[in-house]
Amino acid sequence: MSHPTPDTVAKMRRAHKVLAEFRYEPAELERGYANRSLRIDISANRIEVRPVTQQMKDLWIGGKGFDLWLMFQEIDKDTKWDSPNNPICMSSGPLGGTMSFPGSGKTLVTSISPTTRNIMDCNVGGYFGPYMKFAGFDALAITGKASQDVLIFIDAKENRITIEEAPLESADSHLAAEEFTEMYALDELDKRNVAVVCAGRAAEHTRLGVLNFSFYDWRRKVARLKQAGRGGIGTVFRNKRLKALVIRGKPLAPTWRVAESKVAMRPAGGACACSQDMKASVRKIAEKWGQDPDYVIEMLQDLQDQDRHISQAAIDALSLETGVSRGQLYHIATFYKAFSLTPRGEKVIQVCVGTACHVKGAAQIVSAFERALGIKQGGTTKDGKFTLEAVACLGCCSLAPVAKVGEEIYGNLQTKDAPRIIRAEGARRG
Repeated sequence: MSHPTPDTVAKMRRAHKVLAEFRYEPAELERGYANRSLRIDISANRIEVRPVTQQMKDLWIGGKGFDLWLMFQEIDKDTKWDSPNNPICMSSGPLGGTMSFPGSGKTLVTSISPTTRNIMDCNVGGYFGPYMKFAGFDALAITGKASQDVLIFIDAKENRITIEEAPLESADSHLAAEEFTEMYALDELDKRNVAVVCAGRAAEHTRLGVLNFSFYDWRRKVARLKQAGRGGIGTVFRNKRLKALVIRGKPLAPTWRVAESKVAMRPAGGACACSQDMKASVRKIAEKWGQDPDYVIEMLQDLQDQDRHISQAAIDALSLETGVSRGQLYHIATFYKAFSLTPRGEKVIQVCVGTACHVKGAAQIVSAFERALGIKQGGTTKDGKFTLEAVACLGCCSLAPVAKVGEEIYGNLQTKDAPRIIRAEGARRG
């Protein structure tokens, strides 16, 4: 994907007309709270700061709670998904932006869904939530409906918020994210401080539109996207004629650079303490993907399929083949559920323990498989045939409780089904 040229970005920027401007005082975080929220009305072009009360913190704690509180301040019994007073609420709870808790980079997004016509919420990764928190806001609510395509720009560096006309930027999210990142970053290093929220043109023609949250990948030098994918929140976003919501966070101090990171450096040629067979096996897989670092996930998937796990020796060899640091490869291998650093069975039994399955007895189903296999959840049988895993969702809520073995889905399970499934899968070739 080509980056927009400086002339193109400058032309887009000149076409912007500022419809509203608001300046605010910075706020210090206290026990995880900035103690204020932001309300932006794009019908009236009005921006205001509202307090986060102790009642909100006591009764509506967390990102989801704050979103619901803000929703209830805006909607009434007649509010529909495309009503101007249907707000898009975004928030980050008291752990948002903290480095010591996993998942603290998430943003909770809430609105009335076009698909269910009820309140929905969705969480999404990226940097927007922490940047909003560091800008001095625990949450924001966008309400109203613009008469033309507009963007909202939150500049935490200058403590300034604007609503601007945005007539020329691309309708597709992957292009718009690049354009706005180039537009609002002061230089190459500042691009990592910019996060763009936008929905593509598909959201204008379906009720299932997703909302894309960008983060700047300094390795690939491109704005990558995370999705708030539930409920059609992107459709609500575009229905309001929002082109984008852009935030420029406060710069990191001191600024971190790749050249200063020993982890990011390519390992020395003799750093791989693995067998020649392992090197040859990994080289064959790497060459299949052109030894291109952009395809390390696919390479790791091939290693997982081949060896049923990803060993330290394989990671060392792959690091040498691609130039991707071992630390980064370990990060990928431990982030994705599809990968395992310890050998898995020939078949993996995944039992869903998500909300729909949980209320229908998923815990008892997991226990039934544990008894039948003689292992605990997360373990592998001694003969190497089965691994048992509990997973957050299998996408089959209507069949709850549900389990998956390979590509086979087993729904409406009872505890007595576990031995039968194990016998059937044991007799079935993988």
